[in-house]
Amino acid sequence: MAKKKKFTFKIVYQDKNILISDKPAGLLTVPIGDMPSTNLQQLAQQKFGVKARPVHRIDRYTSGIVAFALNRKSYEHLVDQFRSHEPDRIYLALVRGVVEEDEGTLVHFMKLVKRGFRNILVKNEEEGTRAELHFEVIERYKNTTLVAIALETGLKNQIRVQFEAIGHPIVGDRHYSADEIEEKLINRQALHASQLAITHPVTGKRLFFTAEMPPDMERLIKHYRTL
Repeated sequence: MAKKKKFTFKIVYQDKNILISDKPAGLLTVPIGDMPSTNLQQLAQQKFGVKARPVHRIDRYTSGIVAFALNRKSYEHLVDQFRSHEPDRIYLALVRGVVEEDEGTLVHFMKLVKRGFRNILVKNEEEGTRAELHFEVIERYKNTTLVAIALETGLKNQIRVQFEAIGHPIVGDRHYSADEIEEKLINRQALHASQLAITHPVTGKRLFFTAEMPPDMERLIKHYRTL
């Protein structure tokens, strides 16, 4: 039997009300059904001996900032923030192709389907849920582009679906772009949750958190930068 992979996570910030962590790619944020896979919620609870309540999540193979509440009052406050899209959530992504616009806004309507457990694009709000994000080009390379992305909404796989829809899939994202199976330099989507800003549920102060680019994405970007 194969050994279960051991994961570690970085603590970006912690007090008695909230925990901000830097999740490695490959680690689930929360348990899924009967899957025995290790998850960040479980690791956090084991480490601190308290119930860690996730107030949002990022994809298994996306790295970066994840926030947990450590008591019910903080959980309810933070969930309300995310429902009203109050937090600032910034991602870094390496996308396929050269993005011509320096910045822009993407708006689509998405519907979650059971087949493949993925979001698909639909025509309007009657058929799905509105998805909106803003992007800014950081660097352009020969056949890829590094972009910063600010989420207005936070649907499952939103960034991955929207960039694939405009012809710029996330490098390494085989789930939404089958051609990415040819990408050998990274074994996941090149997507990193780099920044999060929230209002502290008790003090009311605005807090800003960052997570450094992980080594696998740094190596990938360096390769495409030097082509």
